[in-house]
Amino acid sequence: MEKLKYIIEDSTIAELLGVQSFTNKESAMLELVKNSYDAQAYELSITFKDNEIIIKDNGNGMNSDDIKKNWMHVGKSEKDYEIIDKKNNKRVLAGSKGIGRFALSRLGSNVQIYSQKNDDIKSILWYTDWNESTLAENDLIDSSGTKIIIKKLRDKWKKLDAYMLAEYLSRTCNDELMKIQIIFENKPIPVKKYFKEPELGINCTSIIKLEYVSKEEKLICTMISDEFKEEANKYCEDTDLKNNITNVNIFDELEDYNDIELTGDELKTILKMLGDFSAEFYFSLKTPASKDVEKFLYKNSILSERYDSGIILYRNSFSISSFDGTKDWIGLGKRSRLSPAAATHPTGAWRVRENQLAGKVEIDKKINYMLTDLANRQGLDENTFYKVFVKILDIGLSEFERYRQKIIRKINKKNNVDTQKDKKVIDKVIKDPEIVKDLSKDELNKFILEVKEYKKENSEYKKEISSTEERYKYDVRILNVLATSGLKATSIAHEMHNDRNSISQNCDYIIDAMKEYEIWDLVNEEEKTRYAFSNIPELIKKNRRVNAKMITFMNTMLSEVEKSQFYSEKYNILDLLDEIKKVWERDYAWIEINLDIPSSILYEIPKDVLKVIFDNLILNSIQQNENSNHMSVYIQANLNNNLLEFLYKDNGKGLSKKYINYPMKILEVHETSRKQGHGLGMWIVNNTIVMSGGEIKRIDGTYGFAIQFTVGGKI
Repeated sequence: MEKLKYIIEDSTIAELLGVQSFTNKESAMLELVKNSYDAQAYELSITFKDNEIIIKDNGNGMNSDDIKKNWMHVGKSEKDYEIIDKKNNKRVLAGSKGIGRFALSRLGSNVQIYSQKNDDIKSILWYTDWNESTLAENDLIDSSGTKIIIKKLRDKWKKLDAYMLAEYLSRTCNDELMKIQIIFENKPIPVKKYFKEPELGINCTSIIKLEYVSKEEKLICTMISDEFKEEANKYCEDTDLKNNITNVNIFDELEDYNDIELTGDELKTILKMLGDFSAEFYFSLKTPASKDVEKFLYKNSILSERYDSGIILYRNSFSISSFDGTKDWIGLGKRSRLSPAAATHPTGAWRVRENQLAGKVEIDKKINYMLTDLANRQGLDENTFYKVFVKILDIGLSEFERYRQKIIRKINKKNNVDTQKDKKVIDKVIKDPEIVKDLSKDELNKFILEVKEYKKENSEYKKEISSTEERYKYDVRILNVLATSGLKATSIAHEMHNDRNSISQNCDYIIDAMKEYEIWDLVNEEEKTRYAFSNIPELIKKNRRVNAKMITFMNTMLSEVEKSQFYSEKYNILDLLDEIKKVWERDYAWIEINLDIPSSILYEIPKDVLKVIFDNLILNSIQQNENSNHMSVYIQANLNNNLLEFLYKDNGKGLSKKYINYPMKILEVHETSRKQGHGLGMWIVNNTIVMSGGEIKRIDGTYGFAIQFTVGGKI
């Protein structure tokens, strides 16, 4: 038996693994920088001169054997995980696949490599035009190291390109063990580590540190902020404006995550195998308006050295090429488009924008081995491990977003307080314009100031209107979807309404007919009911249950769109809640609703407000406890400071683990613990309560589910 090996032409290898594998010239240059780093170089220069590139380092160099056994062996790498270099520093080696050398082909079609290994008495010269390669001994070069001369360049390198390369390497190199310098037209361009020592107030206003501990399936989220003035503390007495730490159980968060179809055991395995990693994000507003600085008590509106390079993914000392900060690989844009609410929005979830965040995520070649490079090392295989990895980062960002939005909402309350100043002079003039000529000098000056204040307030009011319109566009988008679905369902319910009698009585008619034809006893015989698919009495029984649900659906859809529901009238609150109770207990026999409401409470409110709130709360209780045989709901109501105050409780299983420590999170749009859930029910409850002038005071999901809230209206 003869063993065969593939024979591949040199030019084909160079084309496939070099020219076609690298997305741009900068990423090819990065591979050569990595080679010098792995060779323990401490200095590296990249010189652009006379239509050629000269890359020179003072690393270990290569001899003839290295060229023959390693350099010319495609796919072979002698590199370990890490080394201790000559200066006793640890270096995790960047190379592993033995194909980075073909980056030379991407840069030019003619390459000469001069290299001398340590104290060898001869250096070598390797030459290729990618059709054939030669190796020869050469005179000694200055010292050990490697010098590469690339000619017949495939790209034109201008001064701007050299500066862009310096910027690219600044972002993609994550340590300073090797000094890199670019020389263009005899002028040096230094390459400095981009994220060196971030400073609040200079590079950003908040730092978000994430640390994933795979053994505990835990994400530690640390927020350090210097965004707000000291004055903001008086509006946020229960919140630390400078530091916040939360621990998130990632298994609880992802157990019901729809985008990853995994069993609990599979998810646990992935979370363990993923390995520890860390991230550090730098948040700042790009150019906050001066009115916003005053409105939200921002400390520093202009950052002298603001970070704005995006999110970079580092594997030890170097970034993965296509994750250099130019690609939105975490999906910040998609997140903000799905939830475009402003931070002041009372119910919507604010999401950080792409232009507000920079930062780095750090993984390890060995620890995070399941995050695998593509063959050309230009990206990562977007497998299940990668999806879980990105989702964990998303969860960490959400913790920061909730923290900051909580602060902004509290500060914004001061802007909603009526701060009308005493305008006695202007009030007098409005009543009697003739008195203007009799005003004293002081009164006249005060009158002028009051007019200017009115103009300013009018301008601010117009801006506030615009801001409010933008804020509610977000709500309207979601509600339009729900309304469209509801209208479709209502249309179908109208069409079916004429068939209501047939739907409710058909099962009885079928049984009566079978008895008349004397076949009812026959189909009830044990032999005929052995199999479910041919058990006629059981099939009729199931059909009766389905028909009952269809009638309930029709009644619900046709009653809830009546115009009278939306008009504000004075209602007896006990009667109103009793109506809701009777409908739910009629449709769900296993639900018991207990009302603790004084019969004396009369309150002016649109009927739909309470229906929307309690229908969603009861539906939520039913869906969360659908396997229960009996469930009890308790609703208490009282009048408190002209507001209706409600307490709603059920005896179900309570909230999912991921919400126990921060139950208010269930109010965010699309937030759900059910795989088929839409995450809109509790958002609608909160939105309705806030729009009525009330607020949610407390949520508890430890033993059953409980929520305390107020609703606004008129006594």
